[in-house]
Amino acid sequence: MYLVDYLPVTTGNDLRLYVDGQDYGADLYADLLGARRYVFLTGLHFMADYRLLRTGTGSDQRSAIGAVLATLAQRGVAVYLLVNQFWKDEQEVRWLTSPVRRKIMKDGELVGYLPETYKLFQMLSAYPSAYCRTDIHAHSDVFGTHHQKTVVIDGRIAHLGGIDLTYLDGDRWDTPAHSTPAGRPPLRATDRTQKYWHDVQLRVTGPAVQLVRDNFVQRWTWGHLHHVVRRGGVLLGVRDLAPPPLPDLRAETPVVLTYPTGAEDGSTPLVQIVRSMPRPTPVLAKELGDKRVMTAQRWRDATYARQKPSWNRSNSDWERSAKDAYLTGIGAARKYVYLENQWVADEHIWAELAAVARRNALNPDFRIIVMVPYEGLFAAGLGSNQELWIDAEIRKVREALKDPHAFGVYALSPTRDGQGQVTGQIYVHSKVMIVDDVWALIGSANAGGISLEGIRSARDRPDTELSAIVLDPAFASRFRQRLWSEHLGVPVHATYDPREADLFRVHAELPRRRVTYDPRYAYVSAFGPPPPRPSAQPYRKLSRLVPTFPDRYGVGVPPTLLRAAFTAQLVPAPPAGLRLWYRWAVEVPFARDNLGRESVRGTRFRLRSLPDDENDVWTWSTHAAAYVGAATAREISSLTSDVIHGRVLCRVAFTPLGRKPSEESSALLLEHELDFMNADFARANHPDVAR
Repeated sequence: MYLVDYLPVTTGNDLRLYVDGQDYGADLYADLLGARRYVFLTGLHFMADYRLLRTGTGSDQRSAIGAVLATLAQRGVAVYLLVNQFWKDEQEVRWLTSPVRRKIMKDGELVGYLPETYKLFQMLSAYPSAYCRTDIHAHSDVFGTHHQKTVVIDGRIAHLGGIDLTYLDGDRWDTPAHSTPAGRPPLRATDRTQKYWHDVQLRVTGPAVQLVRDNFVQRWTWGHLHHVVRRGGVLLGVRDLAPPPLPDLRAETPVVLTYPTGAEDGSTPLVQIVRSMPRPTPVLAKELGDKRVMTAQRWRDATYARQKPSWNRSNSDWERSAKDAYLTGIGAARKYVYLENQWVADEHIWAELAAVARRNALNPDFRIIVMVPYEGLFAAGLGSNQELWIDAEIRKVREALKDPHAFGVYALSPTRDGQGQVTGQIYVHSKVMIVDDVWALIGSANAGGISLEGIRSARDRPDTELSAIVLDPAFASRFRQRLWSEHLGVPVHATYDPREADLFRVHAELPRRRVTYDPRYAYVSAFGPPPPRPSAQPYRKLSRLVPTFPDRYGVGVPPTLLRAAFTAQLVPAPPAGLRLWYRWAVEVPFARDNLGRESVRGTRFRLRSLPDDENDVWTWSTHAAAYVGAATAREISSLTSDVIHGRVLCRVAFTPLGRKPSEESSALLLEHELDFMNADFARANHPDVAR
């Protein structure tokens, strides 16, 4: 069976596929300018200056999403913009007390999300027909998002997939070449993540559009909507208990709902919208006053109660058809599974991959290909099932197949510096799967973690997601051709050929090819045990901390001198394939307790990182240089009236790329002893101290 049997299916849709952001931006620009009545937009984030066109001409500025929406509102088109808001208060991001939220904020690069949202909302506030709200995930204690990325235009056109209209954490606009041609100005916005961006989006016209529209109606009507306001210099969300009414949708021809029979084989093209969402109830539908709205997503109770998977712990309060879609598609595979995703971490998806591998173990043409980012975003999700280094799950799939070459986990090759460190990558952000040249899945739902399960607590629920199952052999074949030819750099035939699937393994073992083995699962290429832990022994003799401060102070280093920095220098240089992690601290031999008594134990203080001046180097980070910041300087200065002896400590860990250090990681301790001067003593005795 190819479909989720408790949700309706639609026929008679026209589909247009976008691989990478260039063509999507151009078509979305044209579709938006053609809007006559309304546009509904949802996203994790929007930026007013995100340009849909990148031609290098004056039209690019007119294509900025803020300018386009302003143009529509000026014409009287109703613009409804619904943006995820991570936390209610900007101050929560600035002064996070939860280590989990602090980690997500830093690694997920969320600092600019609310200010950019506020900027766009302010830009559109001048137009009476523009309605802008944020939506806060109300079912998560720690971290949950509204992750859907949809655009609905006049009930005629819907766009859905993985592409947000933003630059933060990476410019979503890109070309299949994923490069900047020599001699040509870059059309992509630079960002500190140095990512090229690989993603997929789908344009739909036909009956399925109304199901995407109804999803927006549900969220706008019953979501936890907020205004974004500035109070006391802080941005925060203020709950909107009475959001503006939606356009009258009764004139739009209702969808005729049909449900899967189990006999669908692809001979009639079908589209099914699947989601991760709070389940609507008849009471809520009655409040809306239009029983057609949300009916399309109200499954048949008896069927769902009978079919509900054992992993669904939330009974009937949450629709998890986005997860069922992955499991259903994998379970139907007889030729191949191609899974391309930002996260492939769900334990049940891995279990289903192992099960389908066992069922097809004697089929010499069966293949499983998984494509993930070369370097993942550690903070993109939480919980044990969100970890990307799940070697045991990989082993189960490999061991289920008679031919070890029938399975591989791949990534797109990164760029490196002279030390072998990754400096950039083609970031795989797509959330897609293709099965047997018959079935395809495109959308916003990652294959694991908070997209499908939430953070495993009694209250938390998954992100809200929306994807589309397409049961259409012609579409699935074209989709596979587009993706494989882009990754492999060679033409791919319309008919599935296992020898073309094997090119992923062949290219991964050749230099200077776009496809490589994913570093977290690199041992899959040899099908042996995981690689041994890197050893720190070769570096112990010559590696050291190199101070960078003037020698003229003699007796000690003024703690207020910000030029007093330290760099971890490893000799010999580590080989490619390893990632270095650092933990920094300053230690002095004594400190006073809160009663003024001296403590015999050494006391450690924090340093700050160079060059980006972050204070996170107390824990493992990739910062190889650090300095004594002002707060630590004041604390050290208060310990003495003249000079105090101390040392700078740096613990260095070695891990394979893609892994984070653990207590078992091989580590090297570097230290540099020195004297610190009291600030007043330094000013009195060393008048040339830099202030």
